[in-house]
Amino acid sequence: MLYPASIQLRLLSLLTLLRWHFAFCSAIVDSRSREPSKAPSKSLPPAAKQQLILSYLRASRTCHTIKDLEKCLPSVASINGMQVKDYIQALIDDDKIHVEKIGSGNWYWAWAGGEKKEREKLKASLVKEAEKVDKVIAELEARKQGALNEIGTVDRHEQREREELAARKEELEAELAKLRAEEERFVHGDKAAVMEKKEMDVTRWKAEAELWTDNIYILEEYLGKLAGGDREVVESVKRECYGDEYVDGEGLRELQD
Repeated sequence: MLYPASIQLRLLSLLTLLRWHFAFCSAIVDSRSREPSKAPSKSLPPAAKQQLILSYLRASRTCHTIKDLEKCLPSVASINGMQVKDYIQALIDDDKIHVEKIGSGNWYWAWAGGEKKEREKLKASLVKEAEKVDKVIAELEARKQGALNEIGTVDRHEQREREELAARKEELEAELAKLRAEEERFVHGDKAAVMEKKEMDVTRWKAEAELWTDNIYILEEYLGKLAGGDREVVESVKRECYGDEYVDGEGLRELQD
């Protein structure tokens, strides 16, 4: 942001006074200090060094030029003078320190109130992330419940199938037992009685077959009436219904003794 020349001069004068005041206060503090402050370790990670720089700027309560920072920050954060601009730019990119062009140069500062704003900003960000996580958890819980319900439905369906198969198995086992009993009677029982029963069954089946054959002939006569005497239509229907038992020119195949 560029200010009018008159305002820039006033700001520059104010900043100069603030710098003199800071230098005077620093000289008093240094003169009263009994022990020299211990320099931070050079092995600190960049984030820790940035925090040292930020704490220094907040504690100073004044504005600085880049030349001032290049002189004082190497001892504050154990960094090389050529790295000062990089660290300052990183803090600016993170909105942790402020920069303003006044006159021909840039001035840098960081007020203590900015720390509170950063905490509030971080808190808001964390709350937002927590809400996203809660939403994802809720979606996963809904999917889990849906999967459990689906599994329960499948289990009930499989249970019904197992019950039906078990009932069918019992029926087949009963039928098999009956057939084995008949086989046992045929092999080891009275063969004369078995043959007599077999002949009776055959006679009964033939009688039933003749009865159904008579019924078929009755249906053929009725079909002829429906077709109005059209022999071709009648033969076509008979051929389709009788299948392999149909004989051309004769109709239904006769029973064999």
